[in-house]
Amino acid sequence: MDVIPEATIEPFKIGDEEGPRYLLPSPEIYLKPLLSIGLERFFHIGPAFRKGEKGPIHSAEFTILEWYRGHENYTRLMEDCMGLLSSIFRAFRRSALVPDLPVLQEDASSCSEVITVEEAFTRYAGWNPLEIRNEQRFEQDIVEKIEPALSLKCIVFLIDFPCWAASLSRLKKSDERVSERFELYISGIEMANGFSELVNSAKQRARFHAENRQRISAGLDPEPLPEQFLNTLDRCPPSAGIAMGIDRLLMFLVGADSLTEIIPPFSLHEDLTSS
Repeated sequence: MDVIPEATIEPFKIGDEEGPRYLLPSPEIYLKPLLSIGLERFFHIGPAFRKGEKGPIHSAEFTILEWYRGHENYTRLMEDCMGLLSSIFRAFRRSALVPDLPVLQEDASSCSEVITVEEAFTRYAGWNPLEIRNEQRFEQDIVEKIEPALSLKCIVFLIDFPCWAASLSRLKKSDERVSERFELYISGIEMANGFSELVNSAKQRARFHAENRQRISAGLDPEPLPEQFLNTLDRCPPSAGIAMGIDRLLMFLVGADSLTEIIPPFSLHEDLTSS
């Protein structure tokens, strides 16, 4: 079983005689290759696991919704998100259980905003990550400056991440300083991460090597490259994919303050957190 090498995500590794096996931190490694065999629209919903994740909006075990669209880009995924949120908001307004949240009384499309990473950092953090590459400062300012500023808004799409924070997304043809990647925020909480997919195996391989170098620098073991995954990329059409955290979305919808109010007590959460 393979896993995508990522510097900021540590999977649960289960060893055996045939080599390492993992509790998947994301189903992406097995979903995206379906694009290479002609499937153009599909989704998955199920559990995901990430080691060391613990806090009010973090959990070692959570539920993920992931979907893909062949021959589309990240703008179509943002339209998907707005359609989904609009439907959910309408359903909650009809429910007697709806919490007293002003945002749920509005139409989702009327309280959404799109802002680039460059605009957000210039406005709220006082520097431009397209001109200065400082990954540690970038991640710190996201948490300490950008997300608090976004908490004053309803629905925000933070788009066009720096090329060095592209993850598995492709670069923008009109400006290769940025990638076609976005994060969806509701009241300052990240709900989803989506992008136009990079479907070039050579470029993705180079990015995986870079992720492993960062893992080594952080004192973590490098992960073997997922060769089967890489071998499918060149056969994929231009596509877009997104992952959304269902537990966080539900936490927001019912007015909860922590994922511990959402995740069932009979889940693996406590065992994983202590491991």
